[in-house]
Amino acid sequence: MKRPHRTKRNLPRQSNGTDITIWLLHQAMATKLLANPLQLIPIQQRLEQRYQAGQIKHSGYIHWHCILAAIDKPELFRRELLDKGERMTKLRRRTILVGLLSEPERAAIVYRTEPDIRVQPVANQPQCTQPDGDE
Repeated sequence: MKRPHRTKRNLPRQSNGTDITIWLLHQAMATKLLANPLQLIPIQQRLEQRYQAGQIKHSGYIHWHCILAAIDKPELFRRELLDKGERMTKLRRRTILVGLLSEPERAAIVYRTEPDIRVQPVANQPQCTQPDGDE
């Protein structure tokens, strides 16, 4: 019996907007890493820890390891980290590059790329509201 043809691999259903935001965050993280490669040390340790704990598959481990090894070749490092293919998109969703951006840096990217969510202070307490589409 022939299996039905699949057009996409097992990617979780996430909005394209989420993947764009994640890509923009990684673009900023790449810039920070290239400016200060010493920040790579805890990232390499995190990769090893996740691999030893079984939180990352061998193929993902190898992929991340190769990307991190390219830090001395900025164009290659950026090209591989920011690749828009399915495999790298999936890896970026569970990134090992955590803790590189400060909260203000992260928020500036996230809120700039999600204009449909506005924060409005109400009585000294921020609330998130979504605008009506009928305006």
